[in-house]
Amino acid sequence: MNKNNNTNLISIVSILILGIITIGGILNHEKPEFQRPNTLENNIIWLDTNNNLLDIWIESTNDIYGIQFEFDGVKLINIDGGYLELHGFNTSHNDKMILAFSFEGKHIPKGEHLLCSLNVEYENEPKEAKISNMVLAGQGGSALDFGFFDFSKNQTTLRSTY
Repeated sequence: MNKNNNTNLISIVSILILGIITIGGILNHEKPEFQRPNTLENNIIWLDTNNNLLDIWIESTNDIYGIQFEFDGVKLINIDGGYLELHGFNTSHNDKMILAFSFEGKHIPKGEHLLCSLNVEYENEPKEAKISNMVLAGQGGSALDFGFFDFSKNQTTLRSTY
């Protein structure tokens, strides 16, 4: 009986240690550092530049079924991660434009998301990277109104075309 108590005690202590390590890992996990726009707009897109990565963030009150963005100040190399890749959206790009949608009818749900990370070459300073044209589609191809937040001017500088 004493052996069972020791085994139970060892199991309990092991579970506690594992729990502490897990909680410590969660608390110490680095969240991505990015600037968040200082705006009250509900449908907004912004860029976070970091070395040769360009992250496209979105906050939306609508489900989004397709996107097309054109860029100034960068040359797009490839797409590396984000919501679009994780959820199997069909994406294509050239050196200045990205297009994404789903043949299966998937959508990007309303909320805040890292749409994608792009490996890029900056033409000048990273802060000069801009979206120069953007089209966002809702259900059935309906046009959605979005703003592009430009951190260098601390304001929305571009509206989606619809």
